[in-house]
Amino acid sequence: MQKQGVFFALLATIGWSFTYIFSRGLADVIPPCTLSAGRCLVAFLITLPFALPSLPREIGHFKKRLRHYMLLSFTGITFANTAIYLAAQTTPALNLSLISCTTPIFTIIIARLVFNEAVHARRAAGIIITLAGILLLLSRGDPGVITNLSFHVHDLFTLASAFSFALYTLLVRKKPAGCSSSSFLAVIFGLSLIQLIPASALELMSGEELVFTPELITGLIYMGLVASPLCYLWWGKAVAAIGPSKTTIIYYSLPLFCGIEAVLFLGETVNWVHFASGALILGGLALATKE
Repeated sequence: MQKQGVFFALLATIGWSFTYIFSRGLADVIPPCTLSAGRCLVAFLITLPFALPSLPREIGHFKKRLRHYMLLSFTGITFANTAIYLAAQTTPALNLSLISCTTPIFTIIIARLVFNEAVHARRAAGIIITLAGILLLLSRGDPGVITNLSFHVHDLFTLASAFSFALYTLLVRKKPAGCSSSSFLAVIFGLSLIQLIPASALELMSGEELVFTPELITGLIYMGLVASPLCYLWWGKAVAAIGPSKTTIIYYSLPLFCGIEAVLFLGETVNWVHFASGALILGGLALATKE
């Protein structure tokens, strides 16, 4: 179960890392709430056929626990995704990457305060080593890049997104029994779509531009298929197998995967910083998740 949980957490993290590549170029063709709504629409349409065999007999389960599922959909999808898209309009990419790494920290703190989950010395050491690797990667080996960061108002959206997804990770562990994975995904994406429709309508009515391009269609399909139902399914399996704190520690590897993808797809160069930070990140993850 331990290795399986780590594997699923890595799959989800890699899948989510590609959303940065896709969404980076979409800011000029679709507003943030509409992008989030489009992602949910695609995800809902994909997951619904798989949920139909079990959803009719499970509908009573979801009605009785509607508040819980509304909260799950809001924290993990509606707010977490939209806040990132809002921040990406004005916040530098370095700031976004750095702040997104606070998700595991929030999860561990909340798990400690709410569920009294212990933070052992080895886990703390792994977190510190991993964080050091992330800072090295983000700073490109220049400490001045980190110390001279200036945070803008929109950075708060990224910080709020990290906190929101940490809450989602903990709430998933408390997900009531009695529903299939396919029904669960269809319901939370459907609820998120309902939550996002009014905000998307306001954006479009206020004059925000929506331009259908091949890049937009490709991005929506990827985010609606891989980064939504598949990644959330993998993330849920990881949480069930190794717990929320260990699962979100693996989320620290996100900047590493983004860096690799930038080299492969954007032609960026590789130097000693990438190898050193990669060793620190993966070494820290191994230490923190070791039983």
